[in-house]
Amino acid sequence: MSHEHRCDVLIAGGGLAGLSLSMQLRKQQPELDIMVLEQQPHPVPIAAHKVGESTVEIGGHYFADHVGLREHLESEQLPKFGLRYFFGGNDKPRDLSGYDELGTSDFLPVRTFQVDRGILENHMLEKARQSGIDVRDGASVQTLSLADDGGRHLVTAKIGNDTLAVRTRWLVDSTGRQAKLKKQLDLAQTVDHDICSVWLRTAGKVDIDALGTGTDWQQRCGGNSRWLSTNHMMGTGYWFWLIPLASGATSIGLVFDPAIHPVREVSSIDRLMVWLQKHEPVMAGALEPERADILDFHLLRHFAHGSKRLFSADRWALTGEAGLFLDPFYSPGSDFIAISNTLVAGLIATKEPRRKAAFFQQLYRSVFDNMLPLYQHQYPGFGDRDLMALKTVWDYSYYWGVIAYLYYAGKLTDTGFIESVQPQIGKARALNHSIQDRFRALGAQRRQLPAEGRFVDHCRINLLSDLKQQLVQDNSGREHLCLAANIRMLEDLAAALTLEVQRCADGRRLGQLDDIGGLQDSGRHLLSAA
Repeated sequence: MSHEHRCDVLIAGGGLAGLSLSMQLRKQQPELDIMVLEQQPHPVPIAAHKVGESTVEIGGHYFADHVGLREHLESEQLPKFGLRYFFGGNDKPRDLSGYDELGTSDFLPVRTFQVDRGILENHMLEKARQSGIDVRDGASVQTLSLADDGGRHLVTAKIGNDTLAVRTRWLVDSTGRQAKLKKQLDLAQTVDHDICSVWLRTAGKVDIDALGTGTDWQQRCGGNSRWLSTNHMMGTGYWFWLIPLASGATSIGLVFDPAIHPVREVSSIDRLMVWLQKHEPVMAGALEPERADILDFHLLRHFAHGSKRLFSADRWALTGEAGLFLDPFYSPGSDFIAISNTLVAGLIATKEPRRKAAFFQQLYRSVFDNMLPLYQHQYPGFGDRDLMALKTVWDYSYYWGVIAYLYYAGKLTDTGFIESVQPQIGKARALNHSIQDRFRALGAQRRQLPAEGRFVDHCRINLLSDLKQQLVQDNSGREHLCLAANIRMLEDLAAALTLEVQRCADGRRLGQLDDIGGLQDSGRHLLSAA
């Protein structure tokens, strides 16, 4: 049996990106008739539904406040205790108290979350339906026919034995790596970043707090649990993650450079365990008791991908992984969803679709291209504690001071503002490329320093706390001044870090990070000067 419907916006794909876009549109433009077609029947499984459970500042803010999920995130998901990194050197200590640790001793301003994707997406689908969005699960999209005469696009889908035909003003592809519209229009674009991943979920808790001994190590975080962090075990050419889920399960994964660690070495659970015994024996020991409770295992090769176009004045767009994907290090996946969805919503609302489509296309590609150097050819240096201590300070400052600042200030879709600050953004981009080149050159040495049980505490670096606090301050009318102050701070920071990178390259030991170049005071001084 065939059925035909009409709507204003049809979103093909009802995962995290598609559902959140529908809910954002419902809040911002309640007059729209919105339909979502999701292939997976609901409810979906908890714990082992999808990877991508860690949010950072832009994504957390987007889901909580722009989509309207704050109550759910705070009551049904887990608070995130930041990003945390461990370095064991070549001769790995027997427990984590002997590793060098990079992270925070307390929660910084701005709340972020660890999310069980199954719990979250089940909740989102029901909430979307309750708000009047027509969500059809178990709907397999068959055809996407774009109108070339200004009329409505035609989408067909199979739901059981029925065929659904939908004529829509706007079509948004959110079908993930299926990328139906991207493939149909031949928009796929390669990205020079060849990294692979394997991941799994265990049904039980892997408690990282129990993997270190000694009173000093246990008390470093002031009673806060490292278990709530996105924990990274760092080594030359790889990082290994542990993420807790509200369902009680644990998300576990390895992201690696296949030129350094061949895929065949980790292509099964048994092979991954052998690999861990060699490279991260503490993790191997922690996971061995959980092997009987492993829920899934996945391998994804060469996952970075781009697209020639993302937004069209002809009333179509790509969002989520159907458009671009870069790298899960620093947990930016939800950020790209937030930014892309915000631009799509702005495009649907505008009366200048041709101008805005071109502008948003350039802006989103600029964000992607400016984030790429943070990861591109950087994996050889991931086992270098001193390098990564310097790199994380820069990467966080650049992210919070420029990209996240523009998002929190609500300026991403303000074309006039973005055009007016292009010189400052260009300066920040040049600084980022320059310092990333220096990190990359030092990383090419593939240093793994002997572990000393050191703790680099981001809470002691005032500029990081100041930049993060600035995200939630009301700087209305002062956005130009604040952004200019942030970029002056980045200039000072780049100069200080350049000296420290050179000292590391010369074989000298990194000192106390919070004393570098007077950074203890520069953050507050520059921000107050705004």
